Amino acid sequence: MNFWQTTWSNVLGGIAAGLFFVLMYVIVQWFLQATDLTVAYNWRFRTEGDVFYVWPNFEIRNRSRTKRYRLANIAYTQNGQPHWFDNDSVWGLVLEPGSINHGFDVVPVKKVDSLPDALKLEVTVRLQTGRAFWLRGEGPGQMGKSRVQRTLFALRGKLESWLVAME
Repeated sequence: MNFWQTTWSNVLGGIAAGLFFVLMYVIVQWFLQATDLTVAYNWRFRTEGDVFYVWPNFEIRNRSRTKRYRLANIAYTQNGQPHWFDNDSVWGLVLEPGSINHGFDVVPVKKVDSLPDALKLEVTVRLQTGRAFWLRGEGPGQMGKSRVQRTLFALRGKLESWLVAME
């Protein structure tokens, strides 16, 4: 090979290696952001005479070591149709890095007359950044995760069990 062929092959190889490492960095950062918050819940209920009250009892974990998140609202839907929006209960609450948060003072869901009606609801917790966590109403703590999300959470759990520091 002559001088220019060697030079161009070295330049293109360096660019390809640089793009590879940048792509790997972007994938790791996306992975960390996709799996840093977990939201689970169960239903709490109380009856007073003929009146039935039900509200979710959330457990929100911020597994990030550096990011703080602020909660925005809770949306309740049924079969894809809006049922009720709770814009006051969790607005502005801060999720500190590395924290487990529970015991939020959530108001009872309106227009729910029984626990089976509550189990039909889909709960969505939103952050002030617009990120949303959709939770199915199949039962206590059932997260509405896709196959990709389940795989990502399983991978992060395995890496954390091996004590590999990701951040």
